[in-house]
Amino acid sequence: MEAAETKTSMSLPTRLLKVFFAPGEVFEAVRAKPVWFGALGMAGLFVALSMVLIPGEIWIESMRAQAAEQGTEMPGFMSSAGPVFRLASAASAMIGTFLWAFLLAGIVTLVFAFLFGDDGKYRQYLSVVSHALFIGAVGALLLIPLRIAQGDPSLTLNLSTFLPFLEEGYSLRVLKLLDLFGLWSYLVMAVGVTKIDPRRGMGFAVSFFMAFAVVFALIFGIFGG
Repeated sequence: MEAAETKTSMSLPTRLLKVFFAPGEVFEAVRAKPVWFGALGMAGLFVALSMVLIPGEIWIESMRAQAAEQGTEMPGFMSSAGPVFRLASAASAMIGTFLWAFLLAGIVTLVFAFLFGDDGKYRQYLSVVSHALFIGAVGALLLIPLRIAQGDPSLTLNLSTFLPFLEEGYSLRVLKLLDLFGLWSYLVMAVGVTKIDPRRGMGFAVSFFMAFAVVFALIFGIFGG
């Protein structure tokens, strides 16, 4: 009984730490007591910080390079807009994190609860997604030194990192969208859905989330050209 009480009363710092090393324990706790706002808020905050902590001049150079790739020039007034652009990116990243969590939790609920009859509720799946997204948020913070060194505020560790010989094109864009921290987050979500309903097999859960990641990359890779 004491062990059960400890699990259901797991503190936010403990949950955020254990989601990396013992996600099963975290999701057993949120199955009984779904909590999501704190974890999602921290994920959004970390993603926003990963934007704010990039120097303004790097944002300016990145925008100038993007304009050059499109055969245009960056407007002169943008040269001093680095701090504004940085704060705007941080705000949109925070909002985007929340919106993505709500949408993804809805998709997971639709697939597992409605289509396959699992016992999970939207709030439980939102709790799973919120905690899993914290992994990617921490990854974004860890990459700040590398982003500054490379002068690329959008740099990620992704599958294309291991295939440096690939030339620019659709395949490379797809691989760039398969972020390693994101894939880790999806694997943790797979653990979560098996804890929300223990009847759900891990193999199916992993297959769904990996397929989802690949389909997402295949679709959005089209728009990067």
